[in-house]
Amino acid sequence: MRKAIAAGLAATMLAASALGFAGCSGEKTLREVYEDYFLVGATMSYGNFESYEDLADEFSSMTCENEMKWNNTEPQEGKFDYTLSDPMVAFAQEHDIAVRGHCIGWHNKDATPSWVYEGGYDAARERLLNHTREVISHFGDSIYAWDVWNEMLTDDNDTDDTNLYRVSYADDATNGSRWHELAGLARSQTAEERQAANDKIEQLIVDTFAAAREAAPEGTKLYYNEYFVNNTYKCQKLLVMLDHLLEKGCEIDGVGIQCHYDITSFDAEMLEQLIIDISALGLDVQITEIDFSMYDYNADTTLYYSEFTPEMAELQASCFGKAFEIFRKHADKISSVTQWGVADDISYLFNMPVPNRKDWPYLFDADHNRKLCYEAIVDF
Repeated sequence: MRKAIAAGLAATMLAASALGFAGCSGEKTLREVYEDYFLVGATMSYGNFESYEDLADEFSSMTCENEMKWNNTEPQEGKFDYTLSDPMVAFAQEHDIAVRGHCIGWHNKDATPSWVYEGGYDAARERLLNHTREVISHFGDSIYAWDVWNEMLTDDNDTDDTNLYRVSYADDATNGSRWHELAGLARSQTAEERQAANDKIEQLIVDTFAAAREAAPEGTKLYYNEYFVNNTYKCQKLLVMLDHLLEKGCEIDGVGIQCHYDITSFDAEMLEQLIIDISALGLDVQITEIDFSMYDYNADTTLYYSEFTPEMAELQASCFGKAFEIFRKHADKISSVTQWGVADDISYLFNMPVPNRKDWPYLFDADHNRKLCYEAIVDF
Protein backbone atom coordinates (compact mmCIF):
# COMPACT_ATOMS: atom_id res chain seq x y z
CA MET A 1 0.00 0.00 0.00
CA ARG A 2 1.26 3.48 -0.89
CA LYS A 3 3.99 4.40 1.59
CA ALA A 4 2.18 2.11 4.03
CA ILE A 5 -0.38 4.92 3.94
CA ALA A 6 2.22 7.25 5.36
CA ALA A 7 2.47 5.50 8.70
CA GLY A 8 4.89 8.01 10.14
CA LEU A 9 2.61 10.89 9.30
CA ALA A 10 -0.29 9.04 10.83
CA ALA A 11 1.53 8.59 14.12
CA THR A 12 2.55 12.24 14.23
CA MET A 13 -0.91 13.56 13.46
CA LEU A 14 -2.65 11.16 15.82
CA ALA A 15 -0.48 12.45 18.62
CA ALA A 16 -1.02 16.05 17.55
CA SER A 17 -4.79 15.72 17.51
CA ALA A 18 -4.93 13.80 20.80
CA LEU A 19 -7.28 11.11 19.61
CA GLY A 20 -8.19 9.29 22.77
CA PHE A 21 -11.87 8.43 22.64
CA ALA A 22 -12.39 8.22 26.38
CA GLY A 23 -14.44 11.42 26.53
CA CYS A 24 -17.30 9.97 24.53
CA SER A 25 -19.99 12.42 23.39
CA GLY A 26 -22.69 9.80 23.77
CA GLU A 27 -25.54 10.10 21.27
CA LYS A 28 -25.20 13.81 20.68
CA THR A 29 -25.38 14.85 17.05
CA LEU A 30 -22.67 16.78 15.29
CA ARG A 31 -24.72 19.96 15.41
CA GLU A 32 -25.30 19.54 19.15
CA VAL A 33 -21.61 19.02 19.86
CA TYR A 34 -20.69 22.16 17.88
CA GLU A 35 -23.63 24.42 18.71
CA ASP A 36 -21.39 26.71 20.77
CA TYR A 37 -18.62 26.79 18.13
CA PHE A 38 -19.98 27.15 14.57
CA LEU A 39 -22.52 25.75 12.16
CA VAL A 40 -21.66 22.30 10.79
CA GLY A 41 -22.88 21.39 7.35
CA ALA A 42 -22.87 19.15 4.31
CA THR A 43 -23.60 19.48 0.61
CA MET A 44 -26.48 17.62 -0.95
CA SER A 45 -27.81 17.25 -4.48
CA TYR A 46 -31.30 17.17 -5.99
CA GLY A 47 -31.04 13.50 -6.85
CA ASN A 48 -30.07 12.32 -3.38
CA PHE A 49 -31.00 14.83 -0.69
CA GLU A 50 -34.08 12.93 0.49
CA SER A 51 -32.00 9.78 1.00
CA TYR A 52 -30.10 11.60 3.74
CA GLU A 53 -33.10 12.33 5.92
CA ASP A 54 -31.68 9.88 8.46
CA LEU A 55 -28.63 12.16 8.84
CA ALA A 56 -30.38 15.53 8.60
CA ASP A 57 -30.34 16.02 12.37
CA GLU A 58 -26.54 15.89 12.32
CA PHE A 59 -26.23 19.19 10.43
CA SER A 60 -27.07 22.83 11.08
CA SER A 61 -26.09 24.01 7.56
CA MET A 62 -26.61 22.70 4.03
CA THR A 63 -25.16 23.69 0.64
CA CYS A 64 -26.73 22.72 -2.69
CA GLU A 65 -23.86 21.21 -4.66
CA ASN A 66 -24.89 22.41 -8.13
CA GLU A 67 -28.55 23.39 -8.04
CA MET A 68 -28.02 27.13 -7.44
CA LYS A 69 -25.35 27.54 -10.12
CA TRP A 70 -26.09 29.59 -13.22
CA ASN A 71 -26.70 26.68 -15.59
CA ASN A 72 -29.54 25.48 -13.36
CA THR A 73 -31.08 28.77 -12.21
CA GLU A 74 -30.94 30.66 -15.53
CA PRO A 75 -30.31 28.15 -18.33
CA GLN A 76 -31.68 30.58 -20.90
CA GLU A 77 -31.28 34.33 -20.70
CA GLY A 78 -34.03 35.88 -18.64
CA LYS A 79 -35.71 32.53 -17.94
CA PHE A 80 -35.11 31.63 -14.31
CA ASP A 81 -35.73 28.14 -13.01
CA TYR A 82 -35.64 27.03 -9.37
CA THR A 83 -37.25 23.61 -9.72
CA LEU A 84 -34.08 21.87 -8.49
CA SER A 85 -33.10 24.21 -5.69
CA ASP A 86 -36.45 25.16 -4.12
CA PRO A 87 -37.29 21.61 -2.91
CA MET A 88 -33.85 21.34 -1.35
CA VAL A 89 -34.29 24.62 0.50
CA ALA A 90 -37.69 23.39 1.71
CA PHE A 91 -36.10 20.14 2.92
CA ALA A 92 -33.51 22.11 4.88
CA GLN A 93 -36.15 24.34 6.43
CA GLU A 94 -38.23 21.33 7.46
CA HIS A 95 -35.20 20.03 9.36
CA ASP A 96 -34.19 23.39 10.84
CA ILE A 97 -31.04 23.52 8.69
CA ALA A 98 -29.67 26.87 7.52
CA VAL A 99 -28.71 27.09 3.83
CA ARG A 100 -25.57 28.46 2.16
CA GLY A 101 -25.93 29.75 -1.40
CA HIS A 102 -23.37 28.38 -3.86
CA CYS A 103 -22.42 30.05 -6.15
CA ILE A 104 -23.06 33.18 -8.27
CA GLY A 105 -19.90 33.86 -10.32
CA TRP A 106 -17.70 31.02 -11.60
CA HIS A 107 -15.59 30.33 -14.67
CA ASN A 108 -16.48 26.64 -15.02
CA LYS A 109 -17.90 25.96 -18.47
CA ASP A 110 -20.28 23.32 -17.14
CA ALA A 111 -21.73 25.75 -14.59
CA THR A 112 -22.06 28.95 -16.65
CA PRO A 113 -23.89 28.87 -20.01
CA SER A 114 -21.88 30.05 -23.02
CA TRP A 115 -24.50 32.67 -23.94
CA VAL A 116 -23.52 34.64 -20.84
CA TYR A 117 -20.31 35.82 -22.54
CA GLU A 118 -21.81 36.85 -25.87
CA GLY A 119 -21.33 40.47 -26.92
CA GLY A 120 -18.16 41.18 -24.97
CA TYR A 121 -17.27 42.37 -21.49
CA ASP A 122 -19.96 45.01 -20.96
CA ALA A 123 -22.79 42.74 -22.07
CA ALA A 124 -21.52 39.84 -19.94
CA ARG A 125 -21.10 42.13 -16.93
CA GLU A 126 -24.71 43.32 -17.17
CA ARG A 127 -25.95 39.74 -17.42
CA LEU A 128 -23.88 38.82 -14.36
CA LEU A 129 -25.24 41.68 -12.26
CA ASN A 130 -28.82 40.98 -13.32
CA HIS A 131 -28.39 37.27 -12.57
CA THR A 132 -26.92 38.11 -9.16
CA ARG A 133 -29.83 40.34 -8.18
CA GLU A 134 -32.52 37.99 -9.47
CA VAL A 135 -31.18 34.81 -7.88
CA ILE A 136 -30.37 36.33 -4.51
CA SER A 137 -33.73 38.12 -4.42
CA HIS A 138 -35.55 34.87 -5.18
CA PHE A 139 -34.06 33.02 -2.22
CA GLY A 140 -34.24 35.99 0.12
CA ASP A 141 -33.79 35.26 3.80
CA SER A 142 -33.82 31.48 3.25
CA ILE A 143 -30.07 31.81 2.57
CA TYR A 144 -27.75 32.93 5.36
CA ALA A 145 -24.56 33.21 3.28
CA TRP A 146 -23.62 33.34 -0.42
CA ASP A 147 -20.49 32.39 -2.30
CA VAL A 148 -20.55 35.39 -4.62
CA TRP A 149 -17.39 34.46 -6.54
CA ASN A 150 -15.71 31.08 -6.78
CA GLU A 151 -12.17 29.96 -7.73
CA MET A 152 -10.70 32.97 -9.52
CA LEU A 153 -7.05 32.55 -8.49
CA THR A 154 -4.17 30.94 -10.36
CA ASP A 155 -2.44 27.81 -9.05
CA ASP A 156 0.97 29.09 -10.20
CA ASN A 157 3.75 28.69 -7.63
CA ASP A 158 5.36 32.10 -7.76
CA THR A 159 5.57 35.33 -5.80
CA ASP A 160 4.59 37.64 -8.65
CA ASP A 161 1.83 39.84 -7.24
CA THR A 162 0.59 40.66 -10.74
CA ASN A 163 0.11 36.97 -11.52
CA LEU A 164 -3.02 36.50 -9.43
CA TYR A 165 -5.74 35.05 -11.62
CA ARG A 166 -6.22 31.85 -13.59
CA VAL A 167 -5.43 32.22 -17.27
CA SER A 168 -7.96 33.12 -19.91
CA TYR A 169 -10.10 30.55 -21.71
CA ALA A 170 -8.19 31.31 -24.92
CA ASP A 171 -4.99 30.16 -23.21
CA ASP A 172 -6.48 27.09 -21.50
CA ALA A 173 -9.90 25.81 -22.57
CA THR A 174 -9.92 23.27 -19.73
CA ASN A 175 -9.07 25.45 -16.73
CA GLY A 176 -9.13 29.00 -18.08
CA SER A 177 -11.78 31.65 -17.46
CA ARG A 178 -13.88 33.46 -20.04
CA TRP A 179 -14.38 36.22 -17.48
CA HIS A 180 -10.64 36.81 -17.41
CA GLU A 181 -10.44 36.65 -21.18
CA LEU A 182 -13.14 39.33 -21.51
CA ALA A 183 -11.24 41.46 -19.00
CA GLY A 184 -8.17 41.34 -21.25
CA LEU A 185 -5.99 38.81 -19.42
CA ALA A 186 -3.65 36.69 -21.53
CA ARG A 187 -0.78 34.37 -20.70
CA SER A 188 1.95 36.28 -22.60
CA GLN A 189 1.69 39.71 -21.04
CA THR A 190 3.96 42.14 -19.27
CA ALA A 191 3.40 42.83 -15.60
CA GLU A 192 1.85 46.18 -16.53
CA GLU A 193 -0.56 44.55 -18.97
CA ARG A 194 -1.51 41.91 -16.42
CA GLN A 195 -2.12 44.59 -13.82
CA ALA A 196 -4.52 46.42 -16.13
CA ALA A 197 -6.48 43.20 -16.69
CA ASN A 198 -6.36 42.42 -12.96
CA ASP A 199 -7.92 45.80 -12.17
CA LYS A 200 -10.79 45.03 -14.52
CA ILE A 201 -11.28 41.56 -13.02
CA GLU A 202 -11.26 42.99 -9.50
CA GLN A 203 -13.76 45.69 -10.43
CA LEU A 204 -16.04 42.98 -11.80
CA ILE A 205 -15.78 41.16 -8.46
CA VAL A 206 -16.50 44.39 -6.56
CA ASP A 207 -19.51 45.15 -8.77
CA THR A 208 -20.91 41.64 -8.26
CA PHE A 209 -20.60 41.91 -4.48
CA ALA A 210 -22.34 45.31 -4.64
CA ALA A 211 -25.23 43.79 -6.62
CA ALA A 212 -25.41 40.91 -4.15
CA ARG A 213 -25.49 43.29 -1.20
CA GLU A 214 -28.24 45.30 -2.87
CA ALA A 215 -30.40 42.21 -3.35
CA ALA A 216 -29.67 40.30 -0.15
CA PRO A 217 -31.74 40.73 3.02
CA GLU A 218 -30.06 42.44 5.94
CA GLY A 219 -27.72 40.08 7.75
CA THR A 220 -26.88 37.88 4.75
CA LYS A 221 -23.12 37.28 4.58
CA LEU A 222 -21.19 37.42 1.31
CA TYR A 223 -18.07 35.33 0.62
CA TYR A 224 -15.34 34.72 -1.86
CA ASN A 225 -14.71 30.95 -2.12
CA GLU A 226 -11.42 29.25 -3.13
CA TYR A 227 -9.44 26.01 -2.97
CA PHE A 228 -5.77 25.95 -1.85
CA VAL A 229 -4.55 22.32 -1.66
CA ASN A 230 -1.48 23.05 0.45
CA ASN A 231 -0.39 25.85 -1.92
CA THR A 232 1.21 28.56 0.23
CA TYR A 233 1.85 30.69 -2.87
CA LYS A 234 -1.86 30.70 -3.59
CA CYS A 235 -2.60 31.70 0.01
CA GLN A 236 -0.39 34.74 -0.46
CA LYS A 237 -2.08 35.57 -3.75
CA LEU A 238 -5.45 35.42 -2.00
CA LEU A 239 -4.30 37.92 0.60
CA VAL A 240 -3.01 40.25 -2.13
CA MET A 241 -6.35 40.00 -3.95
CA LEU A 242 -8.29 40.64 -0.74
CA ASP A 243 -6.20 43.75 -0.05
CA HIS A 244 -7.05 45.01 -3.54
CA LEU A 245 -10.75 44.26 -3.14
CA LEU A 246 -10.96 45.95 0.25
CA GLU A 247 -9.14 49.01 -1.09
CA LYS A 248 -11.75 49.15 -3.86
CA GLY A 249 -14.56 49.08 -1.30
CA CYS A 250 -15.74 45.52 -1.90
CA GLU A 251 -18.82 44.51 0.12
CA ILE A 252 -17.20 41.23 1.17
CA ASP A 253 -17.85 39.68 4.58
CA GLY A 254 -15.50 36.74 4.45
CA VAL A 255 -13.67 33.97 2.66
CA GLY A 256 -14.73 30.39 2.12
CA ILE A 257 -11.78 28.00 2.42
CA GLN A 258 -12.20 24.79 0.47
CA CYS A 259 -10.44 21.94 2.25
CA HIS A 260 -10.21 19.15 -0.33
CA TYR A 261 -7.34 17.19 1.18
CA ASP A 262 -5.98 13.66 1.06
CA ILE A 263 -4.96 11.59 4.06
CA THR A 264 -1.20 11.64 3.40
CA SER A 265 -0.45 15.30 2.67
CA PHE A 266 -2.64 17.50 4.86
CA ASP A 267 -0.80 20.73 5.69
CA ALA A 268 -2.45 21.68 8.97
CA GLU A 269 -0.01 24.52 9.63
CA MET A 270 -0.83 26.19 6.32
CA LEU A 271 -4.56 25.92 6.98
CA GLU A 272 -4.28 27.45 10.44
CA GLN A 273 -2.12 30.32 9.24
CA LEU A 274 -4.55 31.07 6.41
CA ILE A 275 -7.43 31.30 8.88
CA ILE A 276 -5.39 33.69 11.02
CA ASP A 277 -4.33 35.84 8.05
CA ILE A 278 -7.85 36.18 6.65
CA SER A 279 -9.23 37.11 10.07
CA ALA A 280 -6.51 39.74 10.46
CA LEU A 281 -8.08 41.55 7.49
CA GLY A 282 -11.33 41.83 9.43
CA LEU A 283 -13.02 39.06 7.42
CA ASP A 284 -14.96 36.02 8.58
CA VAL A 285 -13.89 32.50 7.61
CA GLN A 286 -16.12 29.62 6.57
CA ILE A 287 -14.75 26.15 5.83
CA THR A 288 -16.91 25.44 2.81
CA GLU A 289 -15.80 22.11 1.30
CA ILE A 290 -13.93 19.72 3.56
CA ASP A 291 -13.20 16.07 2.76
CA PHE A 292 -10.24 13.69 3.07
CA SER A 293 -9.64 11.42 0.08
CA MET A 294 -7.53 8.26 0.12
CA TYR A 295 -5.68 9.49 -2.99
CA ASP A 296 -3.39 12.34 -3.89
CA TYR A 297 -5.58 14.20 -6.39
CA ASN A 298 -2.84 14.92 -8.94
CA ALA A 299 -0.36 12.10 -8.32
CA ASP A 300 -2.44 8.96 -7.75
CA THR A 301 -4.28 8.85 -11.07
CA THR A 302 -3.47 5.15 -11.69
CA LEU A 303 -3.99 3.95 -8.12
CA TYR A 304 -7.14 2.08 -7.09
CA TYR A 305 -8.04 0.80 -3.63
CA SER A 306 -10.65 -1.93 -3.30
CA GLU A 307 -11.36 -1.51 0.41
CA PHE A 308 -11.30 1.01 3.22
CA THR A 309 -8.76 -0.45 5.62
CA PRO A 310 -8.37 0.15 9.37
CA GLU A 311 -5.09 1.90 8.60
CA MET A 312 -6.87 4.29 6.26
CA ALA A 313 -9.56 4.89 8.88
CA GLU A 314 -7.00 5.79 11.53
CA LEU A 315 -5.13 8.20 9.29
CA GLN A 316 -8.34 9.84 8.09
CA ALA A 317 -9.44 10.20 11.70
CA SER A 318 -6.17 11.90 12.57
CA CYS A 319 -6.60 14.33 9.68
CA PHE A 320 -10.22 15.22 10.48
CA GLY A 321 -9.34 15.40 14.17
CA LYS A 322 -6.48 17.83 13.62
CA ALA A 323 -8.53 19.99 11.25
CA PHE A 324 -11.39 20.33 13.73
CA GLU A 325 -8.95 20.96 16.55
CA ILE A 326 -7.78 23.98 14.54
CA PHE A 327 -11.36 25.04 13.84
CA ARG A 328 -12.31 24.89 17.51
CA LYS A 329 -9.20 26.81 18.47
CA HIS A 330 -10.21 29.57 16.07
CA ALA A 331 -13.96 29.39 16.52
CA ASP A 332 -14.00 33.14 17.08
CA LYS A 333 -12.88 33.52 13.44
CA ILE A 334 -15.00 30.75 11.86
CA SER A 335 -18.79 30.77 11.47
CA SER A 336 -19.40 27.46 9.67
CA VAL A 337 -17.69 24.23 8.60
CA THR A 338 -19.20 22.23 5.72
CA GLN A 339 -18.33 18.77 4.45
CA TRP A 340 -18.47 18.51 0.62
CA GLY A 341 -20.81 15.55 0.60
CA VAL A 342 -22.59 13.57 3.29
CA ALA A 343 -21.65 9.89 3.35
CA ASP A 344 -19.45 7.42 1.48
CA ASP A 345 -22.29 6.08 -0.67
CA ILE A 346 -22.14 9.12 -2.99
CA SER A 347 -19.21 11.42 -3.79
CA TYR A 348 -17.91 13.64 -6.58
CA LEU A 349 -14.56 11.90 -5.93
CA PHE A 350 -15.90 8.66 -7.41
CA ASN A 351 -15.41 10.27 -10.83
CA MET A 352 -12.95 13.10 -10.21
CA PRO A 353 -10.16 13.08 -11.26
CA VAL A 354 -10.39 9.35 -12.08
CA PRO A 355 -13.66 7.86 -13.37
CA ASN A 356 -15.29 4.95 -11.53
CA ARG A 357 -12.86 4.86 -8.60
CA LYS A 358 -14.06 4.13 -5.07
CA ASP A 359 -13.16 6.55 -2.30
CA TRP A 360 -14.17 7.02 1.35
CA PRO A 361 -13.81 10.76 2.06
CA TYR A 362 -16.55 11.53 4.61
CA LEU A 363 -17.60 11.30 8.24
CA PHE A 364 -20.28 8.67 7.55
CA ASP A 365 -19.88 5.35 5.75
CA ALA A 366 -21.95 4.11 2.82
CA ASP A 367 -24.60 2.80 5.22
CA HIS A 368 -24.75 6.21 6.94
CA ASN A 369 -23.01 4.99 10.08
CA ARG A 370 -20.57 7.17 11.99
CA LYS A 371 -16.94 6.45 11.12
CA LEU A 372 -13.79 6.67 13.23
CA CYS A 373 -13.21 10.19 11.83
CA TYR A 374 -16.62 11.22 13.20
CA GLU A 375 -15.55 10.13 16.66
CA ALA A 376 -12.32 12.06 16.19
CA ILE A 377 -14.15 15.37 15.82
CA VAL A 378 -16.77 14.93 18.54
CA ASP A 379 -14.58 13.54 21.33
CA PHE A 380 -12.51 16.41 22.69
